Amino acid sequence: MSRQFLVVGLGRLGIAMVNTLDTLGHEVLAIDAKEDLIQDLADDLPNVHFVAADATDEDVLRGLNVEGFDAAAVVIGENHVEAGILTTANLKELGVPMIVARASGKLHARVLERVGADRVIQPEREMGEQVARVLASPAILDYVDLGEDEALIEAHVPREWVDKSLSELALSHNHGLTVLAHKPQGGAGTLPTGDTVLREGDLIVVGGSKKTLDASPLSGPPPGRKR
Repeated sequence: MSRQFLVVGLGRLGIAMVNTLDTLGHEVLAIDAKEDLIQDLADDLPNVHFVAADATDEDVLRGLNVEGFDAAAVVIGENHVEAGILTTANLKELGVPMIVARASGKLHARVLERVGADRVIQPEREMGEQVARVLASPAILDYVDLGEDEALIEAHVPREWVDKSLSELALSHNHGLTVLAHKPQGGAGTLPTGDTVLREGDLIVVGGSKKTLDASPLSGPPPGRKR
């Protein structure tokens, strides 16, 4: 079902969001202050409604009927902190039900939350943490930050867990970790049960707190490789 989304700020992050939402079949209104940028993008994404406007002006946003949108993303560049704060406050005042805003630091993030952001992202920091974990732990194939202190890891089964069943490992009880998916080597992915036995070369998706995941064997080298 098609939904309506607003994206304010068309840097690399904003353009990627607009492109993805459009590909998913949703209606997208994209706003940026740069008219030449708007014209260039409009040729590449004909289904997206592009508007060159000042989103810090509440009257401008009201004129675009943004209060009827399902959600908004305020991803204005880090050199325009005040504009991001004002835009977020305006959207909250107009009643947009879900607002995601980009912050450049902790203080900026706290201010955005206070003026109405439902979720604050710091993409550079989050990506840096994700890439660092993958780089430091060859067993990890992917790392997804779920916000707060939770994350998901896709990884090869660590040496310590090989040839053991999930009930034997009791990861949830002993470590606060949950195996959400299991893909045997050369086989299809499945939802694991307590009887699922983990083998060398298998892939698993595990959820838990970042601290617990970082301290687990998942963050060590893959089977067959020593630290």
